[in-house]
Amino acid sequence: MFPLVHLATLPDGSIPTDEVAHTVTNALRESGFLIIKAPLLTLELQRRALRAASEILQMESSSTVESHPTDPKIYAMLYGINFNIDGCDRPDLIEDIKSWYEAVRSTKDTLLQCIAIGLGLNDANFFVNLHNKHNDSLRLLRYHPGDEKTGNRCKEHSDYGTLTLLLTDGIGGLEAFVDGSWRAVPYVEGAIVVNIGSILSQWSRYDLSATLHRVAGPASLRSNTPREDLLKAVSVPRISLAYFVDPNDDVSISLKGSSDESCADKSTMSISEYIKWRSGGAGADRDGVAFTSIEKNRLGLDT
Repeated sequence: MFPLVHLATLPDGSIPTDEVAHTVTNALRESGFLIIKAPLLTLELQRRALRAASEILQMESSSTVESHPTDPKIYAMLYGINFNIDGCDRPDLIEDIKSWYEAVRSTKDTLLQCIAIGLGLNDANFFVNLHNKHNDSLRLLRYHPGDEKTGNRCKEHSDYGTLTLLLTDGIGGLEAFVDGSWRAVPYVEGAIVVNIGSILSQWSRYDLSATLHRVAGPASLRSNTPREDLLKAVSVPRISLAYFVDPNDDVSISLKGSSDESCADKSTMSISEYIKWRSGGAGADRDGVAFTSIEKNRLGLDT
């Protein structure tokens, strides 16, 4: 359900093998999630990035660190490789986060090639060329500890861009809504989690799944994760780094003809406008993810 894929180092100008490309794409068809190991994403670099994120998120006087409006977590949103963290006088922490940023940015191109090959496109770099202006961001996250009454630490949502590459500290709770059930996404040391967003799902005519997911707690409804695992997870903070891949700003998004009626009037939106709609606002004004009617049906919500 959540296969582990090893991405190889590719010489300049080369592309992934058909076998790897189809393994990646099939996973994104079936569950919308997969787990990868990649040469640039070393375990040592992962540990440095997690440690740096943890220390940065403890800088509560920094205006870069914000409290989430609904979930029990704080975060720092970093836009582009030349990000700034207010009040951080630790160049070593900045360097470790930048090193991680560069590594996931390079890995994303290999994944985009895999998806183009797996979808049968003639140009393996079709998606790479739509993302070559690096319209990306990195979110550092710290989930607060809770207790047996704690529900979702991150509410149900699907991502709204192209790809998300997620590094976690191994604390459990991440679940994906697959085949009508909330299923735990396993942690594999030295690996990261990859899932796709709604833009890529729509571009593939829903061949690929922008899967609903959440970070569950002991009181989360319909969880298939053992309660003792969620109690253990919620007893400590949880650190993660989510790298969000979005298309170039000048790439048009056309939702015309979409089977999702809630998106039907979004056909003239720019990428930035679409993301603002999907995320429920901008900056501190965000009120959460705007569910599409397809997602509401999956969750059994009223449409």
